[in-house]
Amino acid sequence: MDHNHGGPDDMEMACPMQMSFHAGSCEVILFPSWATTEAGAFVGATIGFFLLAFAYEGLKYGRELLHFSDAAKRGAQTNDKRTLRQALLCRVHLIQTLLHLVQVSVSYILMLIVMTYNCWLCLAVVLGAMCGYYVFGWVRNSSVDPTEHCN
Repeated sequence: MDHNHGGPDDMEMACPMQMSFHAGSCEVILFPSWATTEAGAFVGATIGFFLLAFAYEGLKYGRELLHFSDAAKRGAQTNDKRTLRQALLCRVHLIQTLLHLVQVSVSYILMLIVMTYNCWLCLAVVLGAMCGYYVFGWVRNSSVDPTEHCN
């Protein structure tokens, strides 16, 4: 007996979630309303997630550059005795906090994309991260703090 009433679960019925790696193009991505039932939509989503993973790597290194640039400026100042309030309300710290929010949000989205177990989406995320690291990785190599032990 079919109880299909035209709700948002219709796409989940057309594209059921698989808990093992698969390579189809019928995929529910993040929300029931975002289902790729056509190859073109799936290819577009795959390219989008590749670019998101690439941008994620750029964001990580952009934050590093901002940190080292700010540290260099503060190091150049001779009398940098900020109070806790001044440090917390510093423009660069507020920007870093917002960028951290974006970075964490994007990282969880990318994790959820990999957890679809779709080989093509996983490959897009991994290759996007690899290409992003290739393009932005030189920043880390040139500005790494030798006293930092956690990467």
